[in-house]
Amino acid sequence: MFWLVVAALAAPRVDPGLASAGVEEGYRAFASAEGRTGAGAELVCRPFAEAASLCFTRMDGGTRAWFTRADGRSAAQLESDARGSPREALAKLEPVAVEGFAKPYWMRAEGDGRDHAAFLHPDALTTKLGAGFVAAAPARGVLVAWVPGDVVFDKIVAVGVRRMYDTLPDPVSPLVYRWDGEAWKTWGEARAATDAVGPSPIPSPSPVPPRGDAPPPR
Repeated sequence: MFWLVVAALAAPRVDPGLASAGVEEGYRAFASAEGRTGAGAELVCRPFAEAASLCFTRMDGGTRAWFTRADGRSAAQLESDARGSPREALAKLEPVAVEGFAKPYWMRAEGDGRDHAAFLHPDALTTKLGAGFVAAAPARGVLVAWVPGDVVFDKIVAVGVRRMYDTLPDPVSPLVYRWDGEAWKTWGEARAATDAVGPSPIPSPSPVPPRGDAPPPR
């Protein structure tokens, strides 16, 4: 019994993260190039929304590692473990002021593996941000959200989201999502300043802090 308790306490935290929809195929090719096949070359992910999958990572020896099928846990099990409380998931999602506008957008970019956890708590996001909010995951370790309605503000935010998608390591998706009560659905696409049409998000965002947990996937 003692050893079971010690093992449970030592279990690494499961962190959720959105990844580009092709991440599983990419990881399989990466693993194959290293001579790894079978369950250890297969990520544990589930479809999240258009152009994005929900996958899971953990800290392992000071680096961040993906969960694979070799770990013996399903996506449903990992998602349950990664969910955490709504308060914890949204704790560091902070408002960012935009000059000339009364309302802010919201951003989390801690690089601690929990930046996308808020996507697992859409009801809590509604309570914190307001009804009708939209959210984007332009890169691993970055979440941006806001309540749309002002065309100029929406396009300003969209430009920033697109810039992050185009320039940050580990890009995920330029799409912006809205929770429809049952699932995350595409609301629009963040585009560059010269092509910012349709629903979209951000001025130059605050610099994303360095992430020491982003080694090549294993």
